[in-house]
Amino acid sequence: MELADAGSYFYGNFRREKQMDLSTIGVKFGWAVEKTAGEKPTAFKWIKRCNKIAGLNITKDKLDTTCFEDKIKTYIAGVGDTGGDWNINFNGTKKGSAIDTVKAWNELLEKSEAGAEEGKATWADIFIPGFGSYFVKFEPGEIPLPDLEPNSKLDIQIANVVNEYIGLNEAIEPTETVA
Repeated sequence: MELADAGSYFYGNFRREKQMDLSTIGVKFGWAVEKTAGEKPTAFKWIKRCNKIAGLNITKDKLDTTCFEDKIKTYIAGVGDTGGDWNINFNGTKKGSAIDTVKAWNELLEKSEAGAEEGKATWADIFIPGFGSYFVKFEPGEIPLPDLEPNSKLDIQIANVVNEYIGLNEAIEPTETVA
């Protein structure tokens, strides 16, 4: 019997390669409007300086199925719900980055609106190196007046609406330019 090297381990009778530890280093937020309505885009545009992406949990409604003879309530799962709200934060501390973020987001808003007029959805790609990409169809929100406090960094938190949660899939790394 051969011993596993440091890069792998045994699980049952199968040898598995050791996965790298994951972190948020290198995570990217990207977006794209469908080229063909109903089809997932194949390339996404990166908006730099993103520093927080709210998670999405799918919670299912509880449908009460309790009958008169039941001593304890019974339930079945109903429709799943993301809550519909989805916040994305951008860090405005690097020289010019707040202005660059506003320009990039305004481009997203413009292209999203034009796509919607043609029946095309806007997609988000949350790229996690070594793991994959999460995909969400969404309606981008307007750039808000951020919370302002003395001696604080400027964060721009944008509230968006989830149209459809697609979930984890094969990674597509967003780039600065999309053909």
